[in-house]
Amino acid sequence: MDTPTTRIDWEAIERSPEFHELVARRRGFVIPCTVFFLAWYLGFILLCAYAPDFMGESVYEGLTVGYCLALTQFVMVFTLGLWYLRKADNEFDPLAERAIAAYADDEQHPGARRFARDRAPVQSDTSEVRR
Repeated sequence: MDTPTTRIDWEAIERSPEFHELVARRRGFVIPCTVFFLAWYLGFILLCAYAPDFMGESVYEGLTVGYCLALTQFVMVFTLGLWYLRKADNEFDPLAERAIAAYADDEQHPGARRFARDRAPVQSDTSEVRR
């Protein structure tokens, strides 16, 4: 099976303004979210260590403040994960697609269209198996 080889200049992509914008936007999202989550988590640990009476207060029939705050850790991870996925779909992936497509020799190359949302299904030849 002969396939035309297309080269992507990854070093040029790394130097491109599109890639620098992608890195800056992603970093501008990930670093504040990480700092926020770590502060939330460390605040919970500090409350457990230094405010056991507060953490042990009952909220509702055996459910304590400590349990409620512990459960918020799971909610926080889920929320931040979904937020990142939405941000990646709407902002980071299109930037990555533009950065790769601008430096690919051939627009039909799979690497140039890696993040495309409207790409055609890949046709695979299952009759020939390579080992």
